[in-house]
Amino acid sequence: MKGIVYLIICPPFWLKTPPIGLEYIKRYVEKKNKDVEVKILDLNMLFYKLFHPDKKRWLKLDKAWEKNLFSLTEEKFPHVLENILKKIKEAELVGFSLFLRNYDFTFRLIQKIKEKYPEKKIVIGGPQVFFMKLHKEEFNKEFYWIVGEGEEAFNYILNNDCQKIIEYKEVKNLDEIPFLEFDDFKMQSYSILPLYSSRGCSHNCSFCTERLLTKKIRQHSPSYLVEQIKLLKEKYKIDTFSFQDSLININIEWLENFCKLILKNNLKIKWEAQIRVDKRIKKDLASLIKKAGCFNIFIGLESASNKVLEKINKGFRKEDALRFFNILKEAGLHFEVSLILGFEDEEEEDFKETVDFILKNKKIIPKIAQINPYIDYFRKPLYVSPTGKKRVEHLVNILKKEKIPFTKSFINNLFYEN
Repeated sequence: MKGIVYLIICPPFWLKTPPIGLEYIKRYVEKKNKDVEVKILDLNMLFYKLFHPDKKRWLKLDKAWEKNLFSLTEEKFPHVLENILKKIKEAELVGFSLFLRNYDFTFRLIQKIKEKYPEKKIVIGGPQVFFMKLHKEEFNKEFYWIVGEGEEAFNYILNNDCQKIIEYKEVKNLDEIPFLEFDDFKMQSYSILPLYSSRGCSHNCSFCTERLLTKKIRQHSPSYLVEQIKLLKEKYKIDTFSFQDSLININIEWLENFCKLILKNNLKIKWEAQIRVDKRIKKDLASLIKKAGCFNIFIGLESASNKVLEKINKGFRKEDALRFFNILKEAGLHFEVSLILGFEDEEEEDFKETVDFILKNKKIIPKIAQINPYIDYFRKPLYVSPTGKKRVEHLVNILKKEKIPFTKSFINNLFYEN
């Protein structure tokens, strides 16, 4: 009989795209094991549809609500939970993708699985496992844990009697992973598909933990990515894609070749990505990016004080940022910037510099995408700057008064207010 493996994403989780990490693991493991079938359970979208909440309610950080969500599920949809438990009875291995917000639901479901199937092997990966390691939390020896990306580690656990914690087993050549197909997802629920062009980050901003999630930078080839896009576009008639990379501009030659291939293949797609302020991107390349279908770019500005930018190791000055923004604007590229206020070395004058920069250049910067206080992720409990909170409130009031566009749901969206 063919072996069965289940991969599960629990609620609450992002609704914009299906979770790409589980799809990568599925495709990799099935390639490496011809006698294994991997099935993904998208419980996040399942219960979102069943509960019919307001989308803002589902996406808002609320610890009390998240802690209660599994109990609500048991109360309202016990038959659905029972069906999930019946499905995974046949599984050799059950894997979970752990994030900050689905932590409580995930472990409540794991508890139910272990009560019903005490010998079932459970694997837990995802960003929150990294934070558990960072904060020196003890890992329950009853489970297998993956720190870092999941493909090789999950496959290793499946095929070996190994240690319970696997760290940073990374796929060397990303093009060896079969194309993603998302067969296990209800794709009518999604209008945008996720992509990765790379793993890792080429920079070392001091406040950011994303740089620690992987050890080595790797990229898909432009040709691999274009063929991946062709497959998904044809299969689902979806032409909008969202890159989940830390940065789309790690390698400028790669970015240029990718954009040229999109145009050569007449793909006619729309895509968005994260990018850093980059002196290497001139008007011609910015215009090429626009022509290749980029409809939005997210840029981590964080501050417009050169003193603060240097302290947090952003690798550019505010003059560089303004020059870059002007190039994007001239090319017709829409972009949004994020801000972090209340860094430990940020004084009132530094904050004023940031405010003045935004006001002075409000006709150049199309939108403020995100504003948060400084959060020290290396501390437990997380340190959220009280000064930063006040400055966020102050800046938001200024943006409202000046009628400067900003994304309301991305204000103070990285920490629990309760």
